Amino acid sequence: MNPKIIYPIPEMQSTFYRNLRNIARISFIAAALICFLINFLVKGKMWSLIVAWSLFSVWRLVFSLRLVEFSIYSHAIKVTFYVVILLILIDHFLAPGWAETVIPIILFADLLVMFVLFFALYEKKDRHLVSIMLLGILNLVSIPYSIHSWPIRNWIAFSFQIASLALFIVMIIVNRKDLIYELKARFQVNTK
Repeated sequence: MNPKIIYPIPEMQSTFYRNLRNIARISFIAAALICFLINFLVKGKMWSLIVAWSLFSVWRLVFSLRLVEFSIYSHAIKVTFYVVILLILIDHFLAPGWAETVIPIILFADLLVMFVLFFALYEKKDRHLVSIMLLGILNLVSIPYSIHSWPIRNWIAFSFQIASLALFIVMIIVNRKDLIYELKARFQVNTK
């Protein structure tokens, strides 16, 4: 039996890129530690945690890319995840009260853009359907964040989350056969 290689052979990194990654890693860790130290000495709000998360996000999105299964869909979902966590940290530690409105708007806008791109690039859609479904699930998980008190006080966030839910349901209905096939392929179930 001859196994078929489906992943690309990784290219050798140049010494320049490797040195740049090492310098960036040391600089990011040093900056985060200095910020934590200054924040500890000065006391006050935990702004150093926001700086550390921002540095970690830049590291993961710029210097630590996964080339296998890299696509605009997966990268957009990663960016959205890091931005949402950053907004939650800013809301919790610096300026409370606005993230529960902004986060659903960002998630809906990202889901809408991914939905349009998905149908614009219809031929290659099967490989990215699960990524878009993960974004839809992220939208659903954010619903309790905005409606933690009843009656709903934040109607803007609630309306964007209902729109996200409707878009997610439409996506599932339109692509139910492809989604089942993709899930079977992901979990290595016989697809024939």
